[in-house]
Amino acid sequence: MIKPVIEPTGEIYIFKGKQAEPIKLVIGEILQAEIMDIFPTGSIQIRLKDRVITAQLLRDFPLNKGDSVLVKVENPLPDGTIPLRVLISAEGQWQSKSLRSFEIQLSNKILELIESLFSNSSKSTPLLSKSYTDISKLLLSTPTENLSESQKSLLLQKVLTILFSSKSIMENLHELINLMEKNDYQRVQISKLKNFLIELNEQLTPEKLKRALLNTGVSYEAKLKDILISGSSAENIKNDLKALLISISKEAQGLGREEISSKANKVIEQIEGYQILSKTYQSFFTFLPLLWNEIEGGNFAYKSLKRQGKDYYSVFINLNFREGESLSFIVTKIRNNFFVTFSGTPSFLDLIRKNEKVLKECFSQGGLYLSGIKYLEKLEDLIKDWNIKEGQINIKV
Repeated sequence: MIKPVIEPTGEIYIFKGKQAEPIKLVIGEILQAEIMDIFPTGSIQIRLKDRVITAQLLRDFPLNKGDSVLVKVENPLPDGTIPLRVLISAEGQWQSKSLRSFEIQLSNKILELIESLFSNSSKSTPLLSKSYTDISKLLLSTPTENLSESQKSLLLQKVLTILFSSKSIMENLHELINLMEKNDYQRVQISKLKNFLIELNEQLTPEKLKRALLNTGVSYEAKLKDILISGSSAENIKNDLKALLISISKEAQGLGREEISSKANKVIEQIEGYQILSKTYQSFFTFLPLLWNEIEGGNFAYKSLKRQGKDYYSVFINLNFREGESLSFIVTKIRNNFFVTFSGTPSFLDLIRKNEKVLKECFSQGGLYLSGIKYLEKLEDLIKDWNIKEGQINIKV
């Protein structure tokens, strides 16, 4: 038997066969396990974190090949055995009730975290104390993407309501820049922060927008992993907002500039909120670094999916207006056809209807064909229209 390597931090590394990369588990994390095979001996073969391992059942469960169950990693036993406690098993009605209860608890935890991260209050909340990192790590390691479509839809409505009405990352970035300028902080760092913002006097090109979105910090850990695994250039990390904010926070802390360090950490925490949303909705979910006349930022989510043999590419965008109003819309590409769905106040929708011809001409001038336009007053209808359950993360498209 191969003994697992158990770190004091609660991380467990299981080395299997000739594979160089071990299976990493964390005590307390909740994972989805797929039942690959069931043997007469009482052992089962499961897929866990895209790796196939053999496990021993310690009690009878009515499991079938192909089932998916949620398991929690427990403290290792003295002999090195890693117990995986089944949270949801295939036990009829009990499973259904337990699953609903688990989904509601998980949704509430995500909502609580997002509400705390984007709170307008300057006071620290209980959630953002020492436990913040633990909660964030737990959510990132929990299969939040397995929430039901109805639960995801309900959660996203609540999350977007918070994002629409709370202090955005853009506002906090402005405050950080002003704070640094007021305290005569390093001009180089201030200049780097300003480079992340797309202002009105700049020409907005597809390349510039894509570069800005991919450097908002949401894909920071993915870039680090890519460097470690493939040995790719570290330039991607240098241009990443989260990397810059971590540098500023540590630097300011060392210089005794606590206010600057605290504000930088606030933005980092909000970025991590978007990382949790990206995982939950299997999309690239981030903020829009736009600073235009009437528009101050917003939210952006991208996903790709395949349905009935066709590739779909879909973008969800929300724009924040200075008057407190917002406009949301979805742009979906199916082969060479584009479809747009708008959601907002009646005055916004009427304005767009009056200018439909202009919108179609703009698509046509870019060599694109706008096949359909739809209007939905209710945000929840727009979210349902997004078909969120089928998303796949693919930010390279």
